[in-house]
Amino acid sequence: MKKILLLCLALAAGPVLAAWEKGPQWLENAVIYQVYPSSFKDSDGNGIGDIPGVLSKLDYIESLGVDVVWFNPLFESGWIDGGYDVKDYYRVDPRFGTNTDLVRLVQECHKRGIKVFLDLVPGHTSMDHPWFRQSMEADANRQYSDYFIWSDRLPDAKAEEELRQMLASDNYMQNTTGKWMVSDAPRGKYYMKNFYACQPSLNFGYYEPNPENPWEQGMDEPGPKAVKQELKDIISFWFGKGVDGFRVDMAASLVKNDKEKKGITAFWREIRAWMDSEYPDHVLMAEWGNPIHCLVAGFNVDMYLNGSSKSNTVRRMYFDNKHQADGGSYFSLDGAKPSTMDLYGNPWPADRIDSVTTAADILKRYYDYYGKVVEETSGLGYFATITGNHDHLRFNTGARNNPAQLKVAMAWVLTQQLPILYYGDEIGIRSLAELPNVEGSNHNGKERAGGRTPMQWDSSVNAGFSTCDPEKCYLPVCLEWTPATSYPLYLKWKEEGCRKPAAKGHITVADEENDPASLLNWTRALITLRHDTKAFWGSSEWTPLFDEENPYPMVYTRSDGEECYLVALNPTGARRTVAIPSLKGAKSSPKPVMLSGKASCHITPKGTVVAMEPVSAMIVRIR
Repeated sequence: MKKILLLCLALAAGPVLAAWEKGPQWLENAVIYQVYPSSFKDSDGNGIGDIPGVLSKLDYIESLGVDVVWFNPLFESGWIDGGYDVKDYYRVDPRFGTNTDLVRLVQECHKRGIKVFLDLVPGHTSMDHPWFRQSMEADANRQYSDYFIWSDRLPDAKAEEELRQMLASDNYMQNTTGKWMVSDAPRGKYYMKNFYACQPSLNFGYYEPNPENPWEQGMDEPGPKAVKQELKDIISFWFGKGVDGFRVDMAASLVKNDKEKKGITAFWREIRAWMDSEYPDHVLMAEWGNPIHCLVAGFNVDMYLNGSSKSNTVRRMYFDNKHQADGGSYFSLDGAKPSTMDLYGNPWPADRIDSVTTAADILKRYYDYYGKVVEETSGLGYFATITGNHDHLRFNTGARNNPAQLKVAMAWVLTQQLPILYYGDEIGIRSLAELPNVEGSNHNGKERAGGRTPMQWDSSVNAGFSTCDPEKCYLPVCLEWTPATSYPLYLKWKEEGCRKPAAKGHITVADEENDPASLLNWTRALITLRHDTKAFWGSSEWTPLFDEENPYPMVYTRSDGEECYLVALNPTGARRTVAIPSLKGAKSSPKPVMLSGKASCHITPKGTVVAMEPVSAMIVRIR
């Protein structure tokens, strides 16, 4: 028998480093559904989604079986960064409706047993926010003067060079280079930004302020303390309207000069203690991407970020170093062989092909990382696994483009500790590159528009998303299962008669609703199994079974101490078999409780053999 590494990591073990519960009990069994409001459903025919549109589709959301709906920013915005440049934290943006519409949405969700999370952007505002407009004035002693960070000089040569590079770009207001932006405001020559140049950083203070830099205020000085109070006021306002929690954008970015994250940890622990006192059943979920820091800091939930950073261990499960899926990722047909094409379908020069990482490397790094996280954060909170999100491409990208492949990936996400399902991934909406840069969706060469296209309800105009003329639609849609990688190639494919589609039918709710074998109904069945089976809940044991020589299929067990289930996944185009040690208490001939494709599990006194046909997923109850 080949060498097997058994990594048994009980989520219930490990040090407890916080003085609070890890979250409301319902999080143990939760599935979160993320909705990008501009792209979900348009009720008034203007080409942009809105709250009445979401209300009209609540029965569909309920039918998925999800427990929470997380909405990307609904607050009034300047719309230079897709709603993340907030002008008023207390008002719903008119494009979506009114505050009353949002309160009704919360109430209707609650009637269906669904919680509501809003997206909170605490690190920065829009340039047009009244706080920032007042801070620009010459009088530095107004109410909001110290809500932002102003200076008459840049701190060093590095900052000067970064500003020069940013201003030289074609669209510098939607550029993330550097930390400072030039200004003609009476208050100062420069202000600190937090993402785009149009997003001035709110001043939560510096953990170790440099006395030689007068703009660096300590965390306990009046300005930063006032901003922290504003944050509490915003949270209180929306919790008072029935909202159940917040997903916090760029949660680690608030405190400056804080390399070890001591300042930001203290900051969020204070917020968490206040919330536990005033709103004990509510949830804070972070965009942090480092749960060992994040959950110690008091958040209930952190999440995987499947972005293109080379240091992102989890990313290689989804994408290669170039953020595409034609190779170089674990969930690929070719078994993680190096990708030879870029995101747009163009061949890579030989010297740019990543030929180092193997499937075994990817899987072991993932197991090691995930195992370390669950061991060190047990009792503190949950680490969520996502199907995709608004900042990255979807699972249906490049050569990973048919329902069978997506079922395998969906089985992985929905059998992890806490799943987040991105709208449209349950039907397999396709990501295309080279879409328009709508409201800052694409920046610095990064394609985000492909993950924000409209929800596809049926095969009518604009996929049933809107009755507007197609050219007025928020973003174009791709109804077909197509091998195209970019929007120009998709249009060419349609002109040529839609030859060689990757799968039959349209990618729509209507087409998949009544098909028992559809991705949509596979997703619903996985969510039902999860809810009905304690072995898949957040604190249940997760045990990966890793064969160094045979990284496919991916095999792990989930157990609550009584029942135990084996999950086996083969995303590749080849038959894969692995032998693992005998599983304690296992039935001799377990039958799959869920199966996509063809696979089998045979348990003998000498060991267990898992055999998987190409592109298959299997869940087996072994005891």
